[in-house]
Amino acid sequence: MHQPVPTNPSRPGRPRVLDDVKLREVSALISAGCGLEGAARYVGCAASTIRREARRNPDFNEQLRRAHLSAELGPLNAMRLAAQKHWRAAAWLLERMNAQRFARQNVRHVKPEHLQQFTETIGTLLREEITDRNTRRRILRRLDKLTKQADADLLAAELDSCPKRRSRSPSEI
Repeated sequence: MHQPVPTNPSRPGRPRVLDDVKLREVSALISAGCGLEGAARYVGCAASTIRREARRNPDFNEQLRRAHLSAELGPLNAMRLAAQKHWRAAAWLLERMNAQRFARQNVRHVKPEHLQQFTETIGTLLREEITDRNTRRRILRRLDKLTKQADADLLAAELDSCPKRRSRSPSEI
């Protein structure tokens, strides 16, 4: 009985899902802003297959990197043009480019490092101003206790703001 001859004898095993045509299609779709998942659906594979090919193939990896950057350039240029004429577009762009400096800060949100710095400053002030050792020690202990409670409250608030996983009922398992 005659066995079919493999098309590429140097590469035994299953043929690759992504041939050169599909790799070019993926790059074109990504640069058009389609996204990895959409490009994968279009060429008929999983996004993980595209990622795996990018890890194996440095040229394709570079094509994908450039395609992602190309997809960002169009909207970015549109915002820059709009920012030249409209102050709101300029404000939006500045907020996104440097949020620490230009975005509205949420004053209700206290970071643990800010709280620590603040309590250290108050502790230093109290040590300098209160001459009675017992009073100073009592106040600093209370301040330390308040700080630890505030740290715990901040951590709890942070955990509450994280999205929760929906628990599944036994019938869904």
